Amino acid sequence: MAKVKLLIAEDDVVIAQNLALSLEETGYEVCGTVSSGEDLLLQVHQHNPDLVILDITLDGKLDGIETAAILARSTQVPFIFMTALSDKETIGRAKLTNPHAYLVKPFDVRTLQSSIEVAIHNAATRQQPEAQPGEVAPAPEQTDNYLLHNSLFVKVRNRLEKVALKEIIWVEAQDIYCNIKTQNHIYLVSQSLKNLEQRLPAKDFMRVHRSYIVRLTAIEAIEDNNILIAGKHIPIGNTHKDNLLNRLQIL
Repeated sequence: MAKVKLLIAEDDVVIAQNLALSLEETGYEVCGTVSSGEDLLLQVHQHNPDLVILDITLDGKLDGIETAAILARSTQVPFIFMTALSDKETIGRAKLTNPHAYLVKPFDVRTLQSSIEVAIHNAATRQQPEAQPGEVAPAPEQTDNYLLHNSLFVKVRNRLEKVALKEIIWVEAQDIYCNIKTQNHIYLVSQSLKNLEQRLPAKDFMRVHRSYIVRLTAIEAIEDNNILIAGKHIPIGNTHKDNLLNRLQIL
């Protein structure tokens, strides 16, 4: 029988290595250890683990809860939180992601092993309710990023920040999430570039590459198949070049 494959996200390298060693001695396969949420999201698609174990405090822009929320929306991989944090606010945030377990450090390997087995079992048997004949299936839940007329509301840590569409310069795809660049900030959002392209008004924004959307009025120059915006060179895809040039007033 194949071993259960685990992926660990822990910002303390020593703790991560010791945990991986203990789990491997127990009979699991640890396919990787990472220290940031961004790396975890990349490794999940590379290794396809049976379960993710993640700390809430991580390196990078995403904490463990934000990472888990993206993981839950983009995959069916179950996950377990392990953390030294047990305050009401943190637990409240964690509950919204529907974790399969929440372990407060310190804990022993047997406790973790029990949580892993229960989590994998529940994940395998959990099924979405089917619509009965004649019933309309419920609409999917709204994601964390909302479009309200002339603004986007972007989740940043534990609050939603309003970002005016007129302030957005470009959007860059980063695997299963995107960077939204404004004059003063870069926001990391758990949306695909295709989804954002549908939300941004076509009269102002245009996809110019498989990884980029730009605000047309923010373009400063075009040089050697690159767009210059706010000091950044953005490539122009071959399939988008003609459409872009047709929308610009070229003398």
